[in-house]
Amino acid sequence: MMRITNRMISDNMINTLNRQKYELQKTETQLGTGKRIHMPSDDPIGATNQMFLSSRVRELKQYEGNVQESYDNLNLIDGYLGGVGEIFQRMRELSIQAANGTNTSFELKEGISKEINQHLKALVDIGNAKDATGRSLFGGSVIERDPFLPAYTHLASKGIDQGNAMTGVQYQGDTQTQMREIERNETMAMSIPGNKIFWGTNTSIDSNRDASGYVANGDQTFSIDGIQIPVSAGDTINDIIDKINNAPLEVRATKGGKEDLILTSTSPHQIWLKDEKGGTVLQDLGMIDGSKPQPPNNFHPNARVSGLSIFDLVIQLRNDLIKGDQNLVGGRDLEAIDMAMENILRHRAEVGAKVNRLEQHRRRITWDQSYVKDLLAKNESIDVTETIVNLKWLENVHNYALKVGAGMIKPTLMDFLR
Repeated sequence: MMRITNRMISDNMINTLNRQKYELQKTETQLGTGKRIHMPSDDPIGATNQMFLSSRVRELKQYEGNVQESYDNLNLIDGYLGGVGEIFQRMRELSIQAANGTNTSFELKEGISKEINQHLKALVDIGNAKDATGRSLFGGSVIERDPFLPAYTHLASKGIDQGNAMTGVQYQGDTQTQMREIERNETMAMSIPGNKIFWGTNTSIDSNRDASGYVANGDQTFSIDGIQIPVSAGDTINDIIDKINNAPLEVRATKGGKEDLILTSTSPHQIWLKDEKGGTVLQDLGMIDGSKPQPPNNFHPNARVSGLSIFDLVIQLRNDLIKGDQNLVGGRDLEAIDMAMENILRHRAEVGAKVNRLEQHRRRITWDQSYVKDLLAKNESIDVTETIVNLKWLENVHNYALKVGAGMIKPTLMDFLR
């Protein structure tokens, strides 16, 4: 038989009271915070769910911010494109007016040309527009500087002095788009590069070099509009044309009468050419200049390049107007304006479709947030009534334990000697 000592009774009572104090403190903390789980040991499975749900709440909050940023950016772009459309509509009216055979007065031509100069400056301002944080909207991934650099020259012709007039605009951005993640593994472009949206006509690049005997001297890669196209050793011009036409590009490749390579865009944009990783395919075919291989405007000097940005076609319209060539104004120039307006409307429709998608996605995120927060509350929240009952029960048990312990531990040897 085991001998029970006063020390054993005392230690056992103290351990029991400590456990009860711990349960009391735990229950009081739950009641004070409203949360059931404070440490993983409280409920390992529940704690795991809590961490997952809390992480999802933070994740959805970030996605909500990304969606709002994209929504604001696209709405801003849509507003600017609306302004471009209004400018082109006005220039179309001016072109029709100037092409009228009865309108040949010097004052009319001078007035229209000066107004077109102002519209040209407004278009460049829109092209260099920035968002609220100072990032360029239409420079692709180049956001720290203006994407369009105008060139000015004193212009006077046919007695009409244009002063310091714009004679060219060079694109300084790239072909990339600013992307935002709006859900796991789901991204959306929140911008359109300027060499697409501010382009007026289709682009054509003719190497003007006989490529009938071309054979690739090794495995290499080149890119068109940022899409990489692999070339294998021994590939001929026909193989390269097939690979270009099978790539996801808005560009078609053909051969000209001199077996020369011709690239033509299927929608208005500036074609972007680059030899990748030390390759020389485009240089060997006479498409780009080896001394300045980086796009844009890196075409070979002998290559024939056609295609106008919206700035180029406005400059062309102004010059034709100054020369008094009503046939060009009412024919070529008016047709180019219509094509540019069609391209602007196409991109504006794309922006509108993305805005509608973001509105739907934002509603879905709001619902997801509500659902996940409800699950989190159910997982970690206490039942207040039940917890209060448990607290009162623990308080009573603790008081009873103190009274019983006091009665058991109180007698000592001196009490028996008395």
